[in-house]
Amino acid sequence: MQQGQVAKWLKGITVLTGIAGLLFFLWVMPVMAESIVEAYPKTAHLKWPGIIYGWVIGVICYAILYQFWRVCVQIGRDNSFSEENSRSFAHISRLAVLMAVIWFAGVVFLAAVKYLGPAIGIFMILVAFICIVAAVLSAALSHLIYKAYEMRQENDLTI
Repeated sequence: MQQGQVAKWLKGITVLTGIAGLLFFLWVMPVMAESIVEAYPKTAHLKWPGIIYGWVIGVICYAILYQFWRVCVQIGRDNSFSEENSRSFAHISRLAVLMAVIWFAGVVFLAAVKYLGPAIGIFMILVAFICIVAAVLSAALSHLIYKAYEMRQENDLTI
């Protein structure tokens, strides 16, 4: 597969992920929050803070998607091993750490207000762990891409 084709596929997947995220954050999440309030009326005071919490996570997800889009653009330009891609993956790594902190803060908050059930707690800790794994992998990719970029620069000077 050519670089241009790979970039188009990756951009397509990024756009579909963005659309799915919009559906989730703007429709599914508020509907779920409403159904939880109907099932457990004493949680009504947590509905809007929970929705805002979800939207904050959504903003971070879209910031990550934007950085990934920038990587796709560089791949389309046949510039996969570039300083720009290294920076984008470093930004993705930092954003993933931020998201892990936010998920963990949610666990602490729900525990403090005594609404943290085992299933929700395990789910939120698992997602925080996945964010940390994504951060480490993104940091490693950033480093590898930067090293490949330096090697390419060195080879270009030699020729």
